[in-house]
Amino acid sequence: MEEEKSYPDEYQQYLERYEIFGEGRPKLSPEEFDRLDDEILELLALGADAGELSPEQEERLRELEYLMILY
Repeated sequence: MEEEKSYPDEYQQYLERYEIFGEGRPKLSPEEFDRLDDEILELLALGADAGELSPEQEERLRELEYLMILY
């Protein structure tokens, strides 16, 4: 059994979502999760500033949501 580690709340919530919905999806390391979390926040801020995202940015946002199990 995997040793219980102390992770930030956001990553811990991701792990819980992964246990339920993660079948077929890659499991992110804490470092990968943080990097993707930063990227998704940047895209959301960009969309808020510009009023909308480009089609490529929207596609990347959907990819990030999928990887981070946000939907």
